Amino acid sequence: MSASTNGPQSLAHSLSSLLKGMGVDNKMKEFEALASWSSVVGETVGQVTKPEKVLNGVLFVKVKNSVWRNELIYMKAEILSNISKAVGDNVINDIKYI
Repeated sequence: MSASTNGPQSLAHSLSSLLKGMGVDNKMKEFEALASWSSVVGETVGQVTKPEKVLNGVLFVKVKNSVWRNELIYMKAEILSNISKAVGDNVINDIKYI
């Protein structure tokens, strides 16, 4: 029984190592950050924002208006912390509101 539980863990570890080696792992996490934006920031903020892209660890987020952009600037540290919890550290290092 322990051999079967070791197999999938070993495969998962091998696949993770392969993806890291190919540079795909970080791109997948960046995509995950984009995809999980609404769940990270909540429904209200999710309705007035749209994550656009990630470049060099910077998440670009389109914001409905300047009032929301100013509010989100104050929330940036908390949002970055929540993104790190969701997708891992050192994936998203900054957020630019556009």
